[in-house]
Amino acid sequence: MVKVHYCGICGSDITNFKHKMYNFPLVMGHEITGIVEELGEDITDVKVGDKVICVNVSLDVSQGQLKGMGMFQDGGFAEYVKVPKISIFPIPENISIKDAVMVETFALMMRAFKLSRIEKNENILIIGGGNVGLTALKALLLEKNPNYIVIVEPNEFLRKKAIEMGATDAVGTSRAKVKKVIKKLGAPSFIFDCVGNEETISNAINFIKKGGTILLEGIHKGSITFPLFMLNSKEVTLKGCLGHDREDILAAIDLFAKNKVDSNEFISEMIHLEDMQKTFERYIDPNERNFVKIIVQP
Repeated sequence: MVKVHYCGICGSDITNFKHKMYNFPLVMGHEITGIVEELGEDITDVKVGDKVICVNVSLDVSQGQLKGMGMFQDGGFAEYVKVPKISIFPIPENISIKDAVMVETFALMMRAFKLSRIEKNENILIIGGGNVGLTALKALLLEKNPNYIVIVEPNEFLRKKAIEMGATDAVGTSRAKVKKVIKKLGAPSFIFDCVGNEETISNAINFIKKGGTILLEGIHKGSITFPLFMLNSKEVTLKGCLGHDREDILAAIDLFAKNKVDSNEFISEMIHLEDMQKTFERYIDPNERNFVKIIVQP
């Protein structure tokens, strides 16, 4: 049993809020940090009083392994949460409980690197400049020394934030604008789609260099129309990504332990539980998006 100190609001929480993707009724929230209050049987990795990160370790949903805090069982938008043994990670001494709330998003990027097999010095386009897109930007700059990274994002606040964080350029979603930029810089060899809808996937296949790789981070409910011939003719690799394993999570913790990440670049606001409804509505209203990440402090 963990007393929740912080729980981040994830884009998938917002998708669930709009489309009811998870089981109901359910307490959402899967980016959790806090203090161990009570222990179940056979728990030896942590003790009462330890500060911990609580992160879901990916299981094979296709095999009916339906577990995960905030998705298939109650999560961290609460004062206390029950955490399975597999999902609890001690926080190193030099990482604060607040900073550690960003570990889960960086674990997604460690997974994305592994699945995409991206190397150094690539041309990179990131579609979507929200929390996941900006985390991708930061992680790529830290680990992969790209030739360029361009962010495609409709929101002006997030575009400016991307430039502040080191993006080569940040442009709106018009195909003409994006093509103008990549004509100057060269076609992207890797695209990280952090939105994941019909329009962005179609655009990614349109923009990608022949033989390039598209890594799909965004989550979409339902089916889409797909430009299949272009996938063939450009010999594109399209790779899905969902969640992270222990190795990915530990790699993300290591980034923070080495002081490579400043969570203040991402965390824009902290709210309390009673502010959840209006905060989720702010995520949905594009005119209200003047933040990167909001975290809940129960």
